[in-house]
Amino acid sequence: MTNIENLINKDQSIWLDSISNQMIESGDLKNLISNGISGITSNPSIFEKAISSSDSYDKKILKLSETYTSSKEIFEIIATDDIRNAADLLSHVYENSYQNDGFVSLEVDPHLANDSEKTIIEAEKLWAKVDRKNLMIKIPGTEDGIYATKQLLENGINVNITLLFSFENYKKTLEAFIESKNKNKNSKSVASFFISRIDTAVDNIIDSKNPLFHKMAIINAFRAYDLFLSKKEKMGNNFQKLLWASTSVKAKELNQEYYTYNLPLKNTINTLPLETIDYLLKSKILTSNNLEINDNFKDMYESSKNQFDFEKITNSLLLNGIKLFQESYDSLLDTIDQKISKLINK
Repeated sequence: MTNIENLINKDQSIWLDSISNQMIESGDLKNLISNGISGITSNPSIFEKAISSSDSYDKKILKLSETYTSSKEIFEIIATDDIRNAADLLSHVYENSYQNDGFVSLEVDPHLANDSEKTIIEAEKLWAKVDRKNLMIKIPGTEDGIYATKQLLENGINVNITLLFSFENYKKTLEAFIESKNKNKNSKSVASFFISRIDTAVDNIIDSKNPLFHKMAIINAFRAYDLFLSKKEKMGNNFQKLLWASTSVKAKELNQEYYTYNLPLKNTINTLPLETIDYLLKSKILTSNNLEINDNFKDMYESSKNQFDFEKITNSLLLNGIKLFQESYDSLLDTIDQKISKLINK
């Protein structure tokens, strides 16, 4: 048994936080799926890395440039083609799980994070272009993003709401999903709750001997999971799963599995970078560090209130996360423009 299989047996889905045409064409993605990977997430940073770090997209970019002058249009075709191909590879997972797993996520332009109307328009466009039922449109968890999420779910579009750091924003996201079921009970959704970036931010302002050191993100995750459990019955069989995102470790002293085995498992998803998945596949069966957060997260969170403004930290992380995705998106479009110029002048 591998660690991936072990986690699946504990009723957690493991998704891949990466995608590229090279991964699809080489058969690497198919092999990962055969090893238990049951979903894929993407974002502007992932596509920026995939396109800028290799020449595997060059011929396609050059060909598309003969028809399209906008680098955004070219990127959307590249991205939707990759996402569609990945969705097809996961179609059997989607069907065998009774349409509860096997999803691929594609994010809207992050520059629209605070514009619900344009987010909805772009989400509908991407949904139509990919044209796969196991697609999730990824939307940042801003106030406008949460509003757009509710509208899209009501319209039958699956949504992965991302960049959730704040417990309050997660609560609003969960409520939006529950309210959407009044008009459409079939739309699927996950709530991407970010982990390691929280610890990085908190650890920078507290002492390493503090009981909260390296633990605030997990405490926050248990708070969200506790709310999920309290609402699960109300959601019925089609419930919005919590997806643990940003679960690669940032601190050198932590083992790679720290955010894999110490977070709530049952009825959740963990989206992992390829490096962590390889580590889990090759390592012996791992276990939690017995952090004893499960029973104490409420008291530990209350303790944090006397030390720092956690809501201020999570709000700042949301703004910074949007900014980073916007920068990656802009860099991605610049890369496409540069590649076109270089290829044409060869």
